[in-house]
Amino acid sequence: MTKRLYPIADSAMSSAPIPWKYLRNILVLFAPLWVGSALLFGIGGLGIAVLSKDRWSARQPLVLRDEANGAVDRLGRFSSQTELKAAQETILELAQNPEVVAAALRQIGPVGGGNDPTYPSAREVDEIAKESVNVVAPQGREFGNTEVVYLTVEAETQERAGEFCRVLLDSLTSHLREVRRIRADSVIVELTHARDLARQKLDSALGRMREIELQVGSDLGELRNLNDTISGDGANRRSMQEIERELQTAELEMRRLDSLYQLLLAGSQNARTLLISGDELLSSQPSLQRLKDGLIDAQIEASRLASVYTTEHPRRRAAITTEREIEQRMLEEARGALRAMEPTLRLSTERVRRLREQHSDLGEKLTRLAGVRTGYSKLDSEIRALTDHLAGAEEALSKAQASRSAALSTNLLSELGPPQVGDTPEGMSGSMTTFGSMIAGLVFGLGTVFLVAPGPTGPTFGRRLGDYLTGRRSTDPGNHPPGQRPVEGAPPSGVERRRR
Repeated sequence: MTKRLYPIADSAMSSAPIPWKYLRNILVLFAPLWVGSALLFGIGGLGIAVLSKDRWSARQPLVLRDEANGAVDRLGRFSSQTELKAAQETILELAQNPEVVAAALRQIGPVGGGNDPTYPSAREVDEIAKESVNVVAPQGREFGNTEVVYLTVEAETQERAGEFCRVLLDSLTSHLREVRRIRADSVIVELTHARDLARQKLDSALGRMREIELQVGSDLGELRNLNDTISGDGANRRSMQEIERELQTAELEMRRLDSLYQLLLAGSQNARTLLISGDELLSSQPSLQRLKDGLIDAQIEASRLASVYTTEHPRRRAAITTEREIEQRMLEEARGALRAMEPTLRLSTERVRRLREQHSDLGEKLTRLAGVRTGYSKLDSEIRALTDHLAGAEEALSKAQASRSAALSTNLLSELGPPQVGDTPEGMSGSMTTFGSMIAGLVFGLGTVFLVAPGPTGPTFGRRLGDYLTGRRSTDPGNHPPGQRPVEGAPPSGVERRRR
């Protein structure tokens, strides 16, 4: 690195004060520069103030609410801050929409009056929409903190600003209704399609259920009972259980009658076979029971007499005769009982057959219903779900239709008083613009003077004040013409050191 030459002298020179006399002389010497700069800038500011037009501002306080359809409990309030912010941003986009602004401008007409069919042009609409129309929250807050917003506009005159604010609000509410109507129409089309599709599916399911019910026929009530009850115990199943109990009783009775019939059939051929039967079989035949008891007594008496008397004895012969008469009487009684039992036996057999047929029919019916019950139950559940879905679609469609009707007759934006027009134009006045321009010109001129003016000391006379303030020396490279630069490393003479 190259060492700086003589840092002690350099430091002393950079810390030397600037005399006030020198500053006065510099300002007097360069007065045309800074005075001319101030005048030039002032004239420019005056021209801007004269040529520029005043802009008047007007604002309309508005309160935004949500649609009350389907949310009456909230009374038009938004359910969340996000929804409120989205609605306010939608209002901002609609307010700056070219169609909304163009409709308002066509209603108030050109600035100078008259009837211009080409007014407003697309360029004017875009410029006014971007620079003169805005929707802001109160006190410079962000959207979503309050339901109150301000519609602000700017115009050339105070009256035009108020009128522009009013007609722009009318155009905004009109287009907002149109947006709500278009949205409701789109929702109605979608919900109508969903309702028709749900109704089509429901009709198809009802058709399939109708076919199953026609196949079931008279057992439809039983099928519905099986589907509705949790246990699956229907009337047919209860009837089948009762028939089973009756069938068991009838079969037992038929077997008892058949056994008695067989016993009487054998007893009609040989009376002694009745002697080995129990009292239960002959309980329904009291005469046979008494003859049986008499025959047993006669046989016992004949056996007793046979051990005492011979066959020729009158008492024994009388006992044998009595025994034979009782046997003959039993044969006749058994034949009569057989004839009397045949109708009863036929009725019992017919009853058992009829009960068996009923039991078989009910079994087949329950088997058929059990095969249909699963599909019928699924179909019934599907129909209930489709019915609920169709009811929900109908309800949503009715709400959408109510929303569309409300969109054509109600506003979501409500005015909070008349438009508020400013008492003074927007921005700085002409005098402030001129005065500010002159101050700017004065600062520019003084800065230029101090940059080009020479330093105050004698040895460095002719140098610029900027070189002096920044510590730039006359011995630095580039400050001497070629051939007069000092040699680096050689000490200066005494005179040179004293000058420095």
